[in-house]
Amino acid sequence: MNSKLRAAASTAYWPTLVMVAILVGWEAAVRLLGIRSIILPPPSEIAVVMIDRHDLILTHLWPSLYLTVLGFALSVVGGILVAILITYSKILRKGFYPVLVVSQVIPKISIAPLFIVWFGTGTMSSLLLAFLIAFFPMTINSTMGFQSVDEDIYKMARTFMGSRWQIFWKIRMPNALPYIFGGMKISVTLAIIGVIVSEFVASQEGIGYLIKLAGGLLDTPLMMAAIVALSISGLLLYWIIVEVERRAVYWQSSPDMSVAEGRG
Repeated sequence: MNSKLRAAASTAYWPTLVMVAILVGWEAAVRLLGIRSIILPPPSEIAVVMIDRHDLILTHLWPSLYLTVLGFALSVVGGILVAILITYSKILRKGFYPVLVVSQVIPKISIAPLFIVWFGTGTMSSLLLAFLIAFFPMTINSTMGFQSVDEDIYKMARTFMGSRWQIFWKIRMPNALPYIFGGMKISVTLAIIGVIVSEFVASQEGIGYLIKLAGGLLDTPLMMAAIVALSISGLLLYWIIVEVERRAVYWQSSPDMSVAEGRG
């Protein structure tokens, strides 16, 4: 337990130190240079706004987080299912997979206005855009994981009369878990981007709408406070995935943990 605590402290030390240095330098630069808050508010003012107007920020943060988590969950389920179909179907692997890759050339942000036309300005547009953006990395990573099984292990399992179902759950799925979680880490951040972009285009609620509204009112401290709240939420979602991965892929230790334990 002590080694794990030391490893966690060692991992968080440098990022925390760098972040504190940035905030102190930011605060000092704004104060010394006399930069107006409408241009760049100091971190202390942003913190005061986050405390004083937390009700407003949380009211708009909740819809964005809800759609982000839902779109991300749909992308995880959909991406894994499509990856399984691609892995076991030669037709889909040769026909659908290249089309899926080529489709990523289209910037997803440019589709947001079309979604507004097709599905209106409600939550459906934000949800679908979050799902669409997060779907690709989940599919690609999951497919790579399912197909990266060592051929000798696969042949040995078939030799011992292992069924396709047994091979999938005992060999392919454990082998693919690190890839799947890697895709989840990318997808959750992209899902946030999809929701915020949709809220920028047309929405009456959400943190993206609040950022756009604050920008229109030239209320830079509120705009920065909303951005900070969104960033903290994104980090929290990312941390949850990391913790779930640490427990699910228990046989694979992270490099930081290994180095820290070696020093201990």
